[in-house]
Amino acid sequence: MSDELNPAAAFVTRRTVIRTAAITAAVAGTGLASACATGGGGGTPGGDAGGTEEKTAENPFGVDKSKPLEVVIFNGGYGDQYGTEHVALYNKWAGGDVAKMVSTTKIATELQPRFSGGNPPEVIDNAGADAMPTSALVAQNQLADMTVLLDAPTIDDPNTKIRDYLLPGTEEIGSYDGVMRALNYIFSMWGWWYSSKLFDEKGWQIAKTWDEFLALCDTIKGTGLAPIIHTGVHTQYMTAMLTSTAIKNGGLDIMLKIDNLADDAWTNDSVLMAAKEYQELYDKGFIFNGSEGMDHTTSQAEWLNGRGALLPCGSWLENEMKGKVPDGFDMKTFPTPSSPGDQLPFEALHGGAGEPFIVAEQSANKPGGMEYLRMMLSKEATTQFANLTGNLCAVKGAGDNLTDPSTALKSVADWVSAAGENVFYPLAFTWYAALKDGQKDPMRALLNGSMKAEQYCETMQGVSDSVKNDPKITKFNRTA
Repeated sequence: MSDELNPAAAFVTRRTVIRTAAITAAVAGTGLASACATGGGGGTPGGDAGGTEEKTAENPFGVDKSKPLEVVIFNGGYGDQYGTEHVALYNKWAGGDVAKMVSTTKIATELQPRFSGGNPPEVIDNAGADAMPTSALVAQNQLADMTVLLDAPTIDDPNTKIRDYLLPGTEEIGSYDGVMRALNYIFSMWGWWYSSKLFDEKGWQIAKTWDEFLALCDTIKGTGLAPIIHTGVHTQYMTAMLTSTAIKNGGLDIMLKIDNLADDAWTNDSVLMAAKEYQELYDKGFIFNGSEGMDHTTSQAEWLNGRGALLPCGSWLENEMKGKVPDGFDMKTFPTPSSPGDQLPFEALHGGAGEPFIVAEQSANKPGGMEYLRMMLSKEATTQFANLTGNLCAVKGAGDNLTDPSTALKSVADWVSAAGENVFYPLAFTWYAALKDGQKDPMRALLNGSMKAEQYCETMQGVSDSVKNDPKITKFNRTA
């Protein structure tokens, strides 16, 4: 998944840890709006999503259970089987075969005409390379206000509201001008991945500090195995690891500097320290020779084949390499190690919610769409999803009811539990394509020895400044 982890949010507090940052965006009026649906006039903003039936604890939106419901699933890395299971849950609740699911990889291509025609489906998994621009849909009032969903009781505990059940930051990720318009369903985290079987055989332990990490890499190198293998084609993987290290060191301020294109976003002490640490990985010969030319799946395959001990990746790794993992490999992960003076603990995770589900404002059965999302968040549905895809949903306790989870899924669940509120995710690379493109050459140079840490930081600052000073690029602002 080379365009991985697109959960738009991060969360850091100055006390125990991480508090959700407020996110505001000045969306260009006509540019984005014209890229999406332009007909149909848009629905009334907000709306209570109230149905025609009596609202009860079992039916909080007053859904007419006889009305059809259409669900569109993006058939990507997570497949579509979970959608089939969730539709079955809705139909069981409705007492009839009223909900139908279709899956596609062409979300915008197939659905934008329906938004223009005023007959969109109720529920859409708006993901993938052909996803519709959410900000444009919001600008045209095409997306339902999900406040009613947030205020509704969970399926499993009538005393707990949906908003209190979601993982930290999930509400903010899908919010525009303070109103949630998208439910980001899947939680992903970045980490260093390893074969627990190999580590157990060698007596190696995961590293909690950078010094321990260097010592581990040195020990691994002494066996003739490359300590680290990574994708040099998709350099955002290692950039994610470096920024994780920097943010753990400097806390929320560093994340805000990067996201807000600050004058010292990349030249501050924390980013420079992180750059020096990652330069050290090359200087000490810890990186697999040939990583620079590998794409993500090639580097992952080489790692599975025993060419390297540690791999930087997100928690979609196991699902992405399904069918290629050797028996007994038993992959696990751990967060980026702590550096001296870190403001955030070792357990703090770089991760967040992604895979946005939306309910169309003009759809014929908006209350049914809200009920479908409520059911998606039930323990039964989230457990189904985890068991089918090897990924966690963005709800508290998502890993508590897993049936014989893989070592990878169990590892992620354990780290999410250990992190608590300590979850962060920088947004700059999601917001600015020019910054994402601009990080490629500097990171590649840092990891092949042709650029030192100081030059890396100066170069990245130049990329950030060019984005900030380009009047054609819509700017976003994030505040603590």
